[in-house]
Amino acid sequence: MRRIIVATGGTPMSRITSTILIVIVLGGVMGALYGVFIDQLQDHGYGALALVRGGIRGVAVASVAVALELWVSTGIVGRWLRRLSFAPSLAMRIVVTTVILFTALSGSHLVLIRDPDVYANWLKHGLPRDFLIVMGVAMLIQVLLTARRLIGGRTLRNFVLGRYKRPTHEQRIFVLADMVGSTGMAEQLGDESALALIARFFLDIDPSIHRHGGEIHAYVGDEVVISWPRDSAERNGRVLACVAEILDIAQTRGAHYQERYGVAPNLRIGISGGHVAVGECGWEKPQVIYIGDTINRAKRLQEACKVYGTAVLIDDQTAGLMTVPKPLALSEIGEETLRGHSHTTRLLTLRPSAQVESAA
Repeated sequence: MRRIIVATGGTPMSRITSTILIVIVLGGVMGALYGVFIDQLQDHGYGALALVRGGIRGVAVASVAVALELWVSTGIVGRWLRRLSFAPSLAMRIVVTTVILFTALSGSHLVLIRDPDVYANWLKHGLPRDFLIVMGVAMLIQVLLTARRLIGGRTLRNFVLGRYKRPTHEQRIFVLADMVGSTGMAEQLGDESALALIARFFLDIDPSIHRHGGEIHAYVGDEVVISWPRDSAERNGRVLACVAEILDIAQTRGAHYQERYGVAPNLRIGISGGHVAVGECGWEKPQVIYIGDTINRAKRLQEACKVYGTAVLIDDQTAGLMTVPKPLALSEIGEETLRGHSHTTRLLTLRPSAQVESAA
């Protein structure tokens, strides 16, 4: 008998909000320190007032800069920047960030400085200095963001802290998404065009992975390995919401891929959660690697998708860790002794709730 798990909660809030708050708080702190520094440099004698005014200006600058950055990064300019090669992309991001920060800083001076003489003095003496400072901050921000994108934010933080110098254990949920028929695709399209399609698709799904709190651990040929830290049932539901969105992108943009590349991608996805050993490996090019039955099980579930004719499979233990976000549902489709396992595993697939109810 099939077991159906229907949604009982909504999609968890994105981590973007917490990032915005952190940036605004840091902006206030840096603004306060900068205000005190300039006060001491010019011997105005404002004292605590310089600290308060600098903090207010820092919050104002950070708020405007974050708003502009989000507007740019999610719009046409952001999509264009993501398609550039590394060096031009980094250079243009520094230019864009400099313009955004300087616009916010100039605007804050215009709004907050009521004295025309003080503002005129800033235009004459303070503007060149502040522009150079803003450019330096923009370079630092983009270098750090680029390192974060290349390595991963959590991984970069743990590298710096040395957490993974010795193997440790973590509870994580893994999603292994593999593109179906990539070998035949390469024969049909040629290696370069097949790679262009794979890269284009992974670029298209990247915002969804980020929005739902996923961390891209690795790209292995035509497969992407995504992971989430195990959390509350509601927050673990982000995994299913992300997978559903990835499948939706593959479907809704199928005509575009077909027209441009001659092939539309189809996916097989395995989802599993549990203990993994994690540690740092290598010296010349160090990487964080995960080892454990959890990842092996996710791979076996991915392979079993072909047998069951479904795009997604998840084991019942992992499904029990999650609140399924509306309007999705999980339905049990059978039991299987996965390769390398001695016991049977209950398999569930992800479907829209209306489809599951009509099939029940």
